[in-house]
Amino acid sequence: MEARDPMKKTTTPPERAHGRRGLTKQMAVFGAVGVMNTAVDALAFFALAAWLHVPSAAAQVVSYACGMANSFVWNRGLTFRAGAFRWSELARFVAVGGLSMVLSAAGMWALARADWPLVAAKALVTLGTLCLNFVGSKWWVWRHATGQADAAL
Repeated sequence: MEARDPMKKTTTPPERAHGRRGLTKQMAVFGAVGVMNTAVDALAFFALAAWLHVPSAAAQVVSYACGMANSFVWNRGLTFRAGAFRWSELARFVAVGGLSMVLSAAGMWALARADWPLVAAKALVTLGTLCLNFVGSKWWVWRHATGQADAAL
């Protein structure tokens, strides 16, 4: 058995710990913005699908677009602190959001055909798009943002 060197560091280096805390904070802020987006999305979705009887896939596209607009404004300014506006980030945001929208509409369509309850289907689709959107936003859309360096609030 090897003797333990008392001078050897056994804790996480401060720069790595700060990075993890920063990422955790950023994920929390992204999640809070996501709650707002989900509220906007869900209100529009259920108004269209449940009250106006718009087919669920079409309602999903419209409601998701409402949530996307909310997401762009809040995540750009608060979560990722993107600074000066760049058309390229808007294009990337639309690409990530568009992919998520297509996948969410397809998911709603498939789950509706499988006779899933509307609320359960919406919850599952929302969870999947949340994960895809964070990864795409952090590591592609706003990869240049100053908020990415330390990810702190």
